[in-house]
Amino acid sequence: MKGFNKKVLVFAGVAVIAGAAVCALAFAQGDVSAGTGFKKLKPAGAYGATVIDRNTKEHKSVKPVIFPHWPHRVTYSCKACHTDLGFAFSANSADIKHSALEAGKYCGKCHNNKTSFGLSECDRCHLHGVKAGVTSKKIEDALAGLPPDDFGNKVNWVSALRDGKIKAVATPDGTGELSPLDLDVEMAVTKFSPHPPDVLFPHKAHTEQLDCTACHTGAVDPSGVFIPQKGANTGMNMMKIISGQYCGTCHGKVSFPLEDCFRCHSMPPPKPPEPPKKEEPKKEDGKTDKDGIKKDEADKDKAGSPAKDAVKQDGAVKDAPKPSAPPEQKK
Repeated sequence: MKGFNKKVLVFAGVAVIAGAAVCALAFAQGDVSAGTGFKKLKPAGAYGATVIDRNTKEHKSVKPVIFPHWPHRVTYSCKACHTDLGFAFSANSADIKHSALEAGKYCGKCHNNKTSFGLSECDRCHLHGVKAGVTSKKIEDALAGLPPDDFGNKVNWVSALRDGKIKAVATPDGTGELSPLDLDVEMAVTKFSPHPPDVLFPHKAHTEQLDCTACHTGAVDPSGVFIPQKGANTGMNMMKIISGQYCGTCHGKVSFPLEDCFRCHSMPPPKPPEPPKKEEPKKEDGKTDKDGIKKDEADKDKAGSPAKDAVKQDGAVKDAPKPSAPPEQKK
């Protein structure tokens, strides 16, 4: 039992360290608290809001853009923007200039006064630092009726799509369809022991929003590359995910955050090792009874000795044979 308790304590220590790392590095990307040094939890409406300031840093009169993902997720799939329009998954990777928007690229594909509001409404996007918030809509009102969740935007987007509550069209113009791949992959977590439950990766939930090239070829973003072979991504670990690599390309930024551990670590938990069983002593001849007398000696005493006891024969009792006298010694 001592060894078992030691393993439990080791796992508890690992869990505390990992939990602290998640809180410090990936806790919903909130502002750092001066009192604790930890990042604050973002409100639901601000989770997934991306600051785009690559081409506004040198212009003091132009505020950076705040791009809120949740109003777009209600209508469009991730593929529509991140694959078809060329938005990389990493913020500020794309060189977005106003001239490109006016030519119908990037945001200008939809923000044209037809599909959505036009480019002349500057303050609806360039609102970094505006106290009113990242959007004029309140998320509680806009997303009322969608399946609730405990993390991120407080919406279970996978259930919302499957229940028909949102559209998530495949392309910016609303045509085309995605072909979900219904394939679950078990990913063993065995780099240390004891370890958390293994991961079950559902391709279907991801391919309902993205195509395979988003993750497996790196055509959109090199940091999102996964080698399309089971067991080939040996460099992946939790610390790299927390730092924004692999699954952390989206999770912790837009998709549900890393605090929701058991949504990924969903396989049955590993069974703790059973304590060793005590071996029962083997039964041997000469085993003592409760009075401390050996069994074989007690049986001999019970049976008696012909040299001492009388022998019963035909109902009569005869004296036991006397021992023969020792031979006379010669004088």
